[in-house]
Amino acid sequence: MDICLYYCFFLLVSIEVFSILVDSSPEISARKHVFFPDFSLHNNSKILHDLKLLGSAKLSNEKRVIQIPDDSQATDLRHQAGRAIYSSPVRLLDPVTKTPTSFETTFSFQFNTSNNTRTSRDGGSSLTFIIVPDEFTVGRAGPWLGVLNDACKDDYKAVAVKFDTCRDLEFGGPNDNHVGINLGSIVSTRAINASDVGIFLNDGSVHRAWIAYDGFSASTGNMTQIHNLLSWNISSTSQAFLLIPSSETCENNIMLQQIAGAGSSGSGQHQQPEPPHGFFIFIAVSVLALVIFPAMYCISRRQRKAIALPGKKQRPRPPNKPRRFTLSEISVATRAFSELECLGSDYRGVYYRGKLPNGRQPVAGKRFSSQFLSSQQGLDKRRLLEEIVL
Repeated sequence: MDICLYYCFFLLVSIEVFSILVDSSPEISARKHVFFPDFSLHNNSKILHDLKLLGSAKLSNEKRVIQIPDDSQATDLRHQAGRAIYSSPVRLLDPVTKTPTSFETTFSFQFNTSNNTRTSRDGGSSLTFIIVPDEFTVGRAGPWLGVLNDACKDDYKAVAVKFDTCRDLEFGGPNDNHVGINLGSIVSTRAINASDVGIFLNDGSVHRAWIAYDGFSASTGNMTQIHNLLSWNISSTSQAFLLIPSSETCENNIMLQQIAGAGSSGSGQHQQPEPPHGFFIFIAVSVLALVIFPAMYCISRRQRKAIALPGKKQRPRPPNKPRRFTLSEISVATRAFSELECLGSDYRGVYYRGKLPNGRQPVAGKRFSSQFLSSQQGLDKRRLLEEIVL
């Protein structure tokens, strides 16, 4: 108990010292920069790792672009939706200081009409820059822009900047050549006519846009066109704290002591004798002994208990039978119970998607809530284990 109390006290002191260092440290800007000059595997072999393609989207190594929709698989490009997102999450809000992250992105794109439909010359739906909270959702095609679908809840937090070449009167589209900002809805919060500034999105030329960060999606409706993403540049800036090392050195301390000694001797004041260095060494050794010997005693006692207990026989586990996993194995499989892996929940707890290190197929795990476990205290332990296995 004394050792536990000591370590708890040491932990609290460490946390307090760290918080003091953070509070007294200056704020700096932590900048993240990702640049795709094109989408050729020859120039950047990490593209397949850095980008994730969903739905009808493909990486054209020959043309060095990302194409949405994928014209190599679909015989009819109408009503297709695809998404290309940056595979690593980007922090948009500092959880401690609640400070929003500054981010920006520039990219170039081109709309090409497809050749497999007679109406393709009129263009089809839009290319959309999106900021989304997950990496699995593929939205519906057509006016849903590849951003939202029927499974999305009303509070699905998605931000989209769309480059639309199709007028949808049902959703308030002003014309077939506009740029709009959508906040979790198909209806644009703001929209401008691109023709007013002499830009025609589906004229086949390369357009360059500058906005703010995290992924792309595109869709086609009754009319079709190919959305080509030619390049992408991402920069984000967030606040951080710089821990500056102490300017105190041994030489400075010795110099200050000499100056203080000379000043007090010159003033003729009587100095109190300093304790000898051996006294401090004795105190340090005593404190160290008080920490080490009880810890060694506890460790040796546990080892003796482990030797005294008969070892359990390791019986071979039959195939397709449940096995036990450690908490660390489950945490790694579910990415520390990440919200991105959440499948659903009920009164028992939350269900997570997981992937074991040696597993070829994904698995599902259930994390029981404390309320459910407390309600099962009166039941038989074997019945609770059967519930866990189920």
